[in-house]
Amino acid sequence: MIKSIKIKDFALIKDMEVEFGDGLNIITGETGAGKSSFISAISFVLGERADKSNIRTNCEFAKIEAVFDISNNIGIKNTLNDLGLPYDDILIISRKINQEGKSDIKLNGETINLTMLKKISCHLADIYGQHEQQSLLNKEMHLVFLDNYLGKSIEDAKNDLSLLLNQKKEIENKIANLGGDEFSREREKDMLNFQIEELEKAELKNGEEEDLISKKRKMENYQRVFDAIKICRELLTEGMGNSVSENCYTSKKILGNIASLDKDFAELSNRLETLEIEAKDISETLETKINEFDFNEYEFQKIDERLDLIKSLKRKYGSTIEEILTFLESSKNRLIELEDTEELLEKNNIELQAINNKINNLCSLMTDLRKQGAQQLCKNVVMELSQLGMKNATFNVEFTMKQPQSDGADDVEFMFSANLGEPLKPLIKVISGGEMSRFMLAFKVVMGNLQSINSLIFDEIDSGISGIVSLEVGKKLAKLASNNQIVAITHLATIASFANCHFQIKKNIVNGTTNSLLVKLDTNGQLSEIARLAGGNNASKIGLEHAQELKLQAQKFMSAIK
Repeated sequence: MIKSIKIKDFALIKDMEVEFGDGLNIITGETGAGKSSFISAISFVLGERADKSNIRTNCEFAKIEAVFDISNNIGIKNTLNDLGLPYDDILIISRKINQEGKSDIKLNGETINLTMLKKISCHLADIYGQHEQQSLLNKEMHLVFLDNYLGKSIEDAKNDLSLLLNQKKEIENKIANLGGDEFSREREKDMLNFQIEELEKAELKNGEEEDLISKKRKMENYQRVFDAIKICRELLTEGMGNSVSENCYTSKKILGNIASLDKDFAELSNRLETLEIEAKDISETLETKINEFDFNEYEFQKIDERLDLIKSLKRKYGSTIEEILTFLESSKNRLIELEDTEELLEKNNIELQAINNKINNLCSLMTDLRKQGAQQLCKNVVMELSQLGMKNATFNVEFTMKQPQSDGADDVEFMFSANLGEPLKPLIKVISGGEMSRFMLAFKVVMGNLQSINSLIFDEIDSGISGIVSLEVGKKLAKLASNNQIVAITHLATIASFANCHFQIKKNIVNGTTNSLLVKLDTNGQLSEIARLAGGNNASKIGLEHAQELKLQAQKFMSAIK
């Protein structure tokens, strides 16, 4: 529900603030007083395209602030939660545009973008007229409207359909895990057999790669290693004409002869004995290495080929031999699963077919329900349109099929023709502003309280009507206003007489500058304005008596529908 609107420096409006009430809020005023500017300002704050030409002359920016009571609006609260925006029961939206054309939007003081604003505002108000922001002109909403009209029957069917679709998804996941269809399963088995054969043929062993790399490194450095070993052996066995072990032995004997003279010589003699034994052992080990060391070109080539094979397998199956062997084991297990799944797959495919049959049958039932409901909806809307002066209007719902989804297998679009002999065409392409206001009024009356948006703004609601039709429009607005907040601009006294709150927009000229003002009328002001709209002298006795009669007639009707 819209609580209030503040408008500053927008078109003809310098500074305006209005507090709307419950029920039917009527706005009247002379042509050119600023009614269109007022509607444009509301459209702007709800997400209409920004246009700097709307900034009042000689002003830096235009700003509109709207305050909404969303305490009973579940749709907007869900949207705000989805967008991660904080809120309470009062929502304040402000939007400003400057001379550079830049728009600044805030929600409860927090900056948001235009996309977010549109997602939010579609739950707050619908505007019908030349400046539309209309859910009925969104084809994606047509199925939602039709289902809202059908109510519990279609909602129960959608709940059942949701359960079936979940069951179908579970079975499809089982089938996918079992290998999918026969072709996919056979292809996976062929791939697994190839991979298993390739890996088993390789006969990989943990630690093998490191051993091969070590051997290859030694063979690549064969000559350098061989020369180093040979030189060391010669130094130990032939250094300075005698071997190191022989020199150690001689030195040990010499020190042993003088060991009695100093205990240090005895200790050195013992150390030389140990050195002699160690040098002899090292020499013998190097001799063995020389005898064992042999470069084999064929062996080197085989090591190189083996490492290349391991490298290739690592690119395919894992970064280490351990990972490759793990992959091999899992592939064997998967192959066993695939070979044992024929019976299980057949069972799941039978279940899937049964679920698909249930889904198709339920979708067919939903289509029948919707077509029956659509016939009644169209009949009722056409009847309402006839009472609103559109006696030749026709309305239908066109159905096309789609793949079953959570809302069924139906795509629908509202089709409309306003004139006799004109073919039905998509509503969003053929309806005019004045026709749209009356169509929406008729549609809302038929739908009753089924819509989530309960603030409706009608511009040009009385376009092309008069007399008895205007009375019907007034009655329908009053009936709709018993459960919704309505803001309607009208030029007709009959419609204005149904107002719960009546505002008059006036044009005030000061120092050559025009400014639009919106004034809430008291009882006398309402009667005077109704008299003016009726075409008489708003101060005359006859005019006021006629206004009182219209007001009394309207009050009786409104009391009767409470």
